[in-house]
Amino acid sequence: MEWHLLIGVFPMFKTIDEALNFIESQRMKRSFKEFQEIIKRYHLPVDLKNVIHVAGTNGKGSTVTFIKDLLVKQGYHVGTFTSPYIIKHNERISVDGKSIPDEELLRLVNDLYPIIEKEHLSMFEIDTIIMLNYFHELDLDYHVIECGIGGLNDKTNVIQSQVAVISNIGYDHQFMLGDTLLEIARHKVGIVKEGVPLFTTEQNKEILSYFKDYCTKHQSTFYPLQVEKQYQYPYHLHFHQKKYVLHLPTYQVSNLTLALNVVDYLCDLNDEDIQAVIDDFKWPCRFEQFGHLYLDGAHNISGIEALIQTIKERKLEDVGIVFSALMDKDCQKMLDMLKEFDVVIADFDDERSQGGHIPYQKAIEIMKAKHQNIVVTGSLHFVSTVRKYVISA
Repeated sequence: MEWHLLIGVFPMFKTIDEALNFIESQRMKRSFKEFQEIIKRYHLPVDLKNVIHVAGTNGKGSTVTFIKDLLVKQGYHVGTFTSPYIIKHNERISVDGKSIPDEELLRLVNDLYPIIEKEHLSMFEIDTIIMLNYFHELDLDYHVIECGIGGLNDKTNVIQSQVAVISNIGYDHQFMLGDTLLEIARHKVGIVKEGVPLFTTEQNKEILSYFKDYCTKHQSTFYPLQVEKQYQYPYHLHFHQKKYVLHLPTYQVSNLTLALNVVDYLCDLNDEDIQAVIDDFKWPCRFEQFGHLYLDGAHNISGIEALIQTIKERKLEDVGIVFSALMDKDCQKMLDMLKEFDVVIADFDDERSQGGHIPYQKAIEIMKAKHQNIVVTGSLHFVSTVRKYVISA
């Protein structure tokens, strides 16, 4: 069926706010195979050129941003697809670091509304088909696509990639991906298509062995990368026999290592651009500083581990934690890991929130009165809500 023939048959949205309110209200659940059939039925474009598909438990968004920044610095036009958004829904779909304009997003959701309405697509599915059509129209040089959850059954896996990237494997979304690291790894590696190389900074030997066997079966080249151990801030990374300095959280060393090797595989990377990309790197809510307030979207066990390491290596003193998490997370285990700090559990306006003792606005004010430094964490959704509050205050 040619979906273009249905344009104009159904009611359309007049404003971007109306469209976004609709998109964000859609919660339909369906299998990957069902979504794949919808893609085929309407001949939606999945044949984007030069696709880098990024999976992993933590670090996906930062890795996508590093890859994008490095490619843009080489003169390429790059589309990125990430989630969740931090400031505005549009940022999920971006070109060269600029979010899709309101008018383009409104046009595409109206054009695609016949499919959205007929198939009852979810928010992530709507974003995915908008992204596919927008990037197809622009004919970009590269596309860096971040998985939502897992990999094998993630709705982004309808694409054909040139390179597969897995940042790391940790515990998250166990209700969908499994209770062991190896089970989770099996989902993540599902993004590796026949003959497509895999780059990873995962260090677990059992998982690496599984990745290697999987790549061999699929005639894919496997690139396991070593990550330099860091002991003191600022951190240092060696690449092409040169040393680079990172004034960033320690976990960004791994993400940058991954991005450098991927881009070096894809094109003739100019080493002179690397330090500039590092210095200009910005990714909201990843240990983002506002005076003595720090926002970090750590939302699982490995994320909290990295956050604690960053706090200690940055030598932050007198730290209070404002924490809130979503219902599908192991909230108690994360809180147990933070027991060396004074922690207050806050509430924020999200139907998926586990709830808290007091509103986050009051929690922040209480902690400011008690501690020199405040770290807000537990959920990217929570931290993005706090970020809007901090900026508007």
